[in-house]
Amino acid sequence: MLSQPRLLDVAPVACDSLDMDIGNGLLLAWGHRLGPLKRPFSRRCYALLVDNEPISLAMSASAVSGTVAGFRRDEVVELARLCSMPGQSWASRVMIRLWREVFAQRWPDWPVRAATSYSQNAHHRGDLYRFDGWLKIREDAGHPPGATATWAKYGADHPARGPKSLWLWRYPEPGRLDGQHTTVREAP
Repeated sequence: MLSQPRLLDVAPVACDSLDMDIGNGLLLAWGHRLGPLKRPFSRRCYALLVDNEPISLAMSASAVSGTVAGFRRDEVVELARLCSMPGQSWASRVMIRLWREVFAQRWPDWPVRAATSYSQNAHHRGDLYRFDGWLKIREDAGHPPGATATWAKYGADHPARGPKSLWLWRYPEPGRLDGQHTTVREAP
């Protein structure tokens, strides 16, 4: 395909890494219920850009628990935040797929065997995960709160309080082509 030469050419759609402070500022500006990601350990932020402006972001983090869905902490990466600009909710479906296929597998701290995420049952049915092919492992994660739950010390009003669904995406074992072979049972 031929095109006209241009003085300045910016891709209409792109992805990029964002500084965590900028990403946390966008979470606040866009009204994410959980607010900024303030975990004291490894985390990364990625954005979907349209006309060079962020419209959706995904934040990766190492898991809080020592094990998640049968995997050790050093085998998984968590999708800790997924948020799109108000009026751009369509971008969440694009961003979850990009995160799963591109960013999660580039986690710099260890080789990733699986991706995990949680959805708050009182506010989300989990459709983004389900439509993207993730497995629902359980519907009672984080309930009742464990002694180490970050939000347990903040009281009954904390937005993360209550039961959550745990979602899992397994990456292919060496020599396998499919990412969702699993011996983990899906929740009803």
